[in-house]
Amino acid sequence: MAKNMIILVKPESIDNGFSLDMALRTEPLELEYISAMLKAAHIPCYLYEAAVDPHSFETLLCKYHPKAVAITGYITQENRIKDYARKTKEFSPDILTLVGGSHAQRNAEHFFEPYIDFICRSDNIFGILDILEQKPFEKIDGLCYHTCEGWKENPIEAFDMNRLPIPDRSHMNRYLDEYRYLDVHPVALLKTSSSCPHHCSFCYGRTLNNGRYCQRDLSLVIEEIEGIASPNIQIVDDDFLYDTERLWNFVSLIHSRKIHKTFICYGRADFITANPELMKALSGIGLRYVMVGLEAVSNRQLNSYAKGTSLDINCACIRLLRELSIQPVGLFIVDIRFRRKDFRNLRRFIYSMELAYTGVSIFTPIPGTALYRQYEKHLLTTDPEKWDFMHLVVPPVHLSRFRFYLEYYLLVMDLFRLAHKKGIYRFLRLNNYKHIFRKLLFQEGLHKT
Repeated sequence: MAKNMIILVKPESIDNGFSLDMALRTEPLELEYISAMLKAAHIPCYLYEAAVDPHSFETLLCKYHPKAVAITGYITQENRIKDYARKTKEFSPDILTLVGGSHAQRNAEHFFEPYIDFICRSDNIFGILDILEQKPFEKIDGLCYHTCEGWKENPIEAFDMNRLPIPDRSHMNRYLDEYRYLDVHPVALLKTSSSCPHHCSFCYGRTLNNGRYCQRDLSLVIEEIEGIASPNIQIVDDDFLYDTERLWNFVSLIHSRKIHKTFICYGRADFITANPELMKALSGIGLRYVMVGLEAVSNRQLNSYAKGTSLDINCACIRLLRELSIQPVGLFIVDIRFRRKDFRNLRRFIYSMELAYTGVSIFTPIPGTALYRQYEKHLLTTDPEKWDFMHLVVPPVHLSRFRFYLEYYLLVMDLFRLAHKKGIYRFLRLNNYKHIFRKLLFQEGLHKT
């Protein structure tokens, strides 16, 4: 039994039958940063990723009797995060329980529970060391903690991500074959900036890190890339394609260091169309997939999302990427104002542009955004597991819930068939997805609230 052991937990995905975990499974990057920090401080830790680890959590508690358990996860995993904290305290009330991640940062009050000791709301992971070293809680950046008067919330300061260590990827290297992004397998994650430079109404990316957009020094980025075993790297910045000078420097460094990787990233259509030579250079160093928030197929809908782009720009973006042998991954929002014709228009656009890789998400106001406050009084559910972008969390405006889900089901099945015809997503079983969406249709579409 290691003295002062810390267990870092990434919960399993929710088991509601609708998870896309089989198509999108990523390494626990946020915990790998913490693991590297703890090891540098000579504090032993165990990274427990429930989806791949052969041990049960209870077995690890018995084996290590840890000093603390730190848990992170997405909004859909909120109940799982709480379950792990509760199990920890049931095993021993003396074990510290810490919760973090973007959902906890923006919605700390969701975790104001007696079995949770601390909520870490800052990107500054070194606050965890301050907790373990029992420094005055009121001085720890962004910390939420118990007091005799209730929960106390410290102010959050912007964090310079250049202070982050190179992630400890020993865990990922053990389970490398488990991680994929659609047809790309295996895949590692890389973060080169924090927060976001844009202000889209449906996303809280801009509000993270106290609203400060911060870029990681390229020398650190290249050092990290050179230590990554996976041949494929997904850059998880909210928008990697933003700073032209930095991107040209990135291209130059990849060339000079003779790095050969396949890259995946997020980008905006307006930036891509405005920088064809840069996109050509990025293709030359291995950029093969760009996830583009196309969002809608009408200028009216695009304007309602404050995207700052147009349908013409979106079309030009798709054509340019295809010319450069970069696969556009078109991301769309299925709006609650959709009528049947809007589903048809979206389907026609995707077919006409021959977009094989697409993601169609039901409009979901995310807790922690201004959009959520706008729709809060109209919610159909407060169950965090329904915030997976495949459930209606606010009522559709023009269609019944059943009709809306039926149109969504028909759209998604059509897009899967299109993808299969093009020879992609072969690892997914179409019949399984038919079953999943039929359950969605009849369980959720006919549900009365």
